[in-house]
Amino acid sequence: MAWYELLAASLGLIFGTYALVWSIPAVIMIAVVSLGSFKHIIFIDKQLAKDLSKYYDNNGYMRPKHQASWDVGSRFINYCVAYPFIRHRKQTDSKKFKGFMWINALGMWSYIVLVLSLILLKLTGYMP
Repeated sequence: MAWYELLAASLGLIFGTYALVWSIPAVIMIAVVSLGSFKHIIFIDKQLAKDLSKYYDNNGYMRPKHQASWDVGSRFINYCVAYPFIRHRKQTDSKKFKGFMWINALGMWSYIVLVLSLILLKLTGYMP
């Protein structure tokens, strides 16, 4: 086993374990954000959105095409994936919000790293 195969297998194991543990709370969190009250996504939008006028009109109401549960859920997932790169946009110093977003960002990125490590192991022939 070469060093890169060992590295890919280790990363896959570590991030795969976190992804598995994180999956159950993630389903609940995504359901609460996408199917629950709009107050959650409104707060996240105000903290992390680059252009609020894309999602909200001049009166502060969410535009109808962005109110669907799948749109709210996918926007939350996109924020979670992008959070390590856009965290400087946040306007709150809430440790609870930072922790919430970091836990979810790590969960989303754990799936990405897991898939990439599995592809690398498959391409190197380590996995049949």
